[in-house]
Amino acid sequence: MIKTPMRKAERFLDRLAAVVSLVSYGGFFVIMLLIVLDVFLRYAFNSPILGSYEIIERIIFCAVFASFAYAQTQKAHIHITMVLSMLHRKLRFLCTTFTGLLSAALALFVAYAAIRQGRVAQASHYTTSVLLIALYPFYWVEAAAMGVFFLTLLFDALKNFVAVFDDDTAREIQSTWSN
Repeated sequence: MIKTPMRKAERFLDRLAAVVSLVSYGGFFVIMLLIVLDVFLRYAFNSPILGSYEIIERIIFCAVFASFAYAQTQKAHIHITMVLSMLHRKLRFLCTTFTGLLSAALALFVAYAAIRQGRVAQASHYTTSVLLIALYPFYWVEAAAMGVFFLTLLFDALKNFVAVFDDDTAREIQSTWSN
């Protein structure tokens, strides 16, 4: 079993990812309602919602990024375990630690790029073309969501590193892998 401080950190990250995922749930719900309403108004009254495409585009931008961390905490991302299962336990978890650190570094880079793009969008007053919605807040949402994703990936990499030396942790992690 994983030690208490790691268990507390894992519960905190699970809750944090769940809170961020509310952006995703809410976003996809709003998209669904907006599309239904837009189609109804278009065919019933020949009066579509002005800028509905822009609104959906911005919401989906945030909703997709907001789902990554939650998927990571729920072990919903794809794992290729066929080859890993053939390796010795230590090598197996060293490989997953390395790939976890690489994934975390990429998530951090995307968060950093979103922050930079958000600054450019804010300084240049970038907006959508029809409704003139400012673009920079959406980059901040992306950066925050990717920051939480980075933390979940980093935690999982640390957990995999602990599994190199601890049989209980290794068994716990492997129980989440589908065969």
